[in-house]
Amino acid sequence: MRTKILVGAAALAAGALTSMAQSNVYSLNVVGYVNLPLTQGFNLVANQLDADGTGTNNTIQGVFGSLLPPGSTVYTWNGAGYNVASYTKNKAGTATNWSGNYPLNPGQGSWVSIPTGTIGTNVLTVTTVGQVLQGAAFAVNPYYGTGFSLLSSVVPLSGGLVTTMGYTPAASDTVYTWNGTGYNVSSYTKNKAGTATTWSNGEPQLSPGEGFWLNSTGKQAWSNYFQVN
Repeated sequence: MRTKILVGAAALAAGALTSMAQSNVYSLNVVGYVNLPLTQGFNLVANQLDADGTGTNNTIQGVFGSLLPPGSTVYTWNGAGYNVASYTKNKAGTATNWSGNYPLNPGQGSWVSIPTGTIGTNVLTVTTVGQVLQGAAFAVNPYYGTGFSLLSSVVPLSGGLVTTMGYTPAASDTVYTWNGTGYNVSSYTKNKAGTATTWSNGEPQLSPGEGFWLNSTGKQAWSNYFQVN
């Protein structure tokens, strides 16, 4: 998946130079976009950007709007089951609306189901736009707990779950990433000699906009800290 992050001060064109002249303190926001390539069937993706700086529009409708084909369905995890929202025609067939609207914040993974016959073998690219969350207030993923969690990195990073994204695994943690037809599974377990704990199929590697399942035996530290200096 492709990501591009643009760095700039808020209200750059309107008055950043004036603000900087009046004070040495100003706000620097990281704004960017993430392209989500969706194919027919199920896709395990994430919204990793704050849509408007307030968090209020980080929802299924706010992220996907009218960008998905009619009949598409989005599933988010509430800890015990799925919240389900479908993008369907009304009875008159004159408009397409969402059946529900649930939070879809940075740090959450979600399933997006594209119905058969809508895009064929093509790839549908959905672009999410917004601010990258920075600083200690957003370093800990609030959706991560014991048992199964449907997650993503809070920020659109590419690399290892541990080495790049700061996750500290517990013994027997298992990560499930989606390859389009099934899961790639990696567990954090002791080696045969019992001398070290390693990932059974290598450290999980993630891309911007990618969601994954984590089955955790005990909630560990996850400091997914990101800051532009």
